Amino acid sequence: MLDTGSPNLTSEALYWFREGLSAASEGQFEQAVAAFDRVIQAHPDFYEAWFERGLALESWGYYTQSVASFDHALSQFPPREIAGQIWQERGNALQYGLGAYTEAIICYDQALNLLPDYERAWQNRGNALLYGLSRAEDALACYAQTLQINPGNHLAWRNQGNALVELRRYDEAIASYDKALEINPEDDVSWHARILASERAGLVYQLPTTRRAPCDTEFEKSTFIEVESDTFVSYSLGDTLVEADRGLISKDRSLLIEDDRGRREILLEKDEYVLGRDPKSDIQLHSQFASRQHAMLRRITTPEGEDGYQIRDGDPTGKPSTNGLLINGRKLPKKDLVAGDVVVFGPGVQITYNVTSKLNP
Repeated sequence: MLDTGSPNLTSEALYWFREGLSAASEGQFEQAVAAFDRVIQAHPDFYEAWFERGLALESWGYYTQSVASFDHALSQFPPREIAGQIWQERGNALQYGLGAYTEAIICYDQALNLLPDYERAWQNRGNALLYGLSRAEDALACYAQTLQINPGNHLAWRNQGNALVELRRYDEAIASYDKALEINPEDDVSWHARILASERAGLVYQLPTTRRAPCDTEFEKSTFIEVESDTFVSYSLGDTLVEADRGLISKDRSLLIEDDRGRREILLEKDEYVLGRDPKSDIQLHSQFASRQHAMLRRITTPEGEDGYQIRDGDPTGKPSTNGLLINGRKLPKKDLVAGDVVVFGPGVQITYNVTSKLNP
């Protein structure tokens, strides 16, 4: 969001501009776009409204229209610093929304010509090179620039680690992930990536000093379900469950989602779900690192005859996602989910599969 001070608008246009900013901040992007349109009708040369409109359209999932709105903002010749921001956001819409990586890099270059120390532009340029064009060496140079500007950027350390893994420079990658974890010890994505890099380097048991070791990926049989009310049963997944009357117990399956919007839990009831950044997805992932249709979740019957779910990378036609799926620290195309499985879609966006048992009335 731009800090434009007190824009030179009529009272009515200023009202609608503020309404648009408020709606956008609350995630009401359709209302925000409508409000900015009211401003533009009265002041078509007001680049701030065009830019904010572009941001709202991008968040709403209308990437082509977002790029067009950014172009209108640039056509009004905004100040150098603001023009750099607009070019950077235009690049994000092209990269994370439309998958147009080469065009996105051109935008980031425009931003950096205006603002050579623009941290976000260097980082996003690196992401386009690494994740879009598989140019890991070139991406490393971008992340180095990012870290020179801000050594405390844990995402840049993580992405640098990912680039080093692609170049099979595993020891350097591990050191980069360690730095990310030193800055942000709760960065689960760096933790899982570090495990994978350690395995590839033959260092399965080498653990970082910044965080305790997690449980073994083969979940312990002594895992317990927490009692929350008198309708829930608390038991070991070992002998006690075997002795219980299975007819008295049913299971709810849910996803704990963590993304740019925070945490939320969704109860799984349908036979099939599409997960992705597209607002029309059955389960929307609010992150620029998730593909528009990133993965499919389908109900299955387990070998034990119980209901369960399988996750598979890609859209309904089978087209793979950009980042793939990192499941319990391993890159996998699909998996039959078990309780506690963690699926990472990209930096800062993941789901945890939960199974909760309860007594039937």
